Amino acid sequence: MEIAVRQSSLERSRGSHDSKKCPQCRAEALVMLRRHVSPPQWGAPVVTEYYDCEYCEASYQFSPADNRWRPIYH
Repeated sequence: MEIAVRQSSLERSRGSHDSKKCPQCRAEALVMLRRHVSPPQWGAPVVTEYYDCEYCEASYQFSPADNRWRPIYH
């Protein structure tokens, strides 16, 4: 008995959607470390995401509202 498995095609499409390109090396190797949302008492929520590149080891701060990347220097 053969059973068609469609999970792999769903995982491929979801995986390519979630990956982000590194602004420095242009490889799709950014990994989100954490996501910070400002407290509600501060007004409109501000979301900040922090990423590390697995390829070139760069670190970035991303603001989804502004679609803006900022490098983090260690």
